[in-house]
Amino acid sequence: MSLKWLVLTLTASMFMQNTSTQIKQVANILTESFLDDPSFSFIFGDNSHQVSALNAFFEIFVTDTIQRGEVMIAPDKQGACIWYPASVEIFNEQFENTLGKIIDTISEIADKESGKRFEQLIEKVGENEPTQKHCEIFFIGLKPSARRKGIGKSLLKPVLDYADTNQVGCYLVSSNPRNISFYEQHGFQKSCPIEISNFYSMTGMWRNFIN
Repeated sequence: MSLKWLVLTLTASMFMQNTSTQIKQVANILTESFLDDPSFSFIFGDNSHQVSALNAFFEIFVTDTIQRGEVMIAPDKQGACIWYPASVEIFNEQFENTLGKIIDTISEIADKESGKRFEQLIEKVGENEPTQKHCEIFFIGLKPSARRKGIGKSLLKPVLDYADTNQVGCYLVSSNPRNISFYEQHGFQKSCPIEISNFYSMTGMWRNFIN
């Protein structure tokens, strides 16, 4: 059976059955997937509390996504994708409150400097948010042992199918230069460089829908 048929999309009703456990499960997957990501290296540096702070970060973020977006888990919990459909205004008041909780949590678990760096990063990302109607992938990650096996494609496909069916563009921010070629293979193009600091940049990427 193709992996794409095994990707599990978690809905709000499914999470209501055991919300806390499900959120922690997704947060654990994403934490392991993003431990080596440059964006979190920028935020935490060599802080010894990075793992616990990152896990708490994802628990808060997944909670928002479950309420307003979509969460998908790869087979055997090898990776996950969280994204928002075009009908959702991402950077609204609820999202701002979520970001405030994340800043406070990072500051408490790691340190205030890490919290400030996250605030700096998300402000830069928000400034480059596309104005046209679109769906948006916020996090798509695989555990190190699951990479280069076609699982990322399986997680990406339902989002792109949604974009094409609803005839909307799809946007994401690549936090790691090594992932850009993967996104380009699936129709994304570089739309804007996002300079986070003098030493670290991210890349906004856009994909037009396919008829």
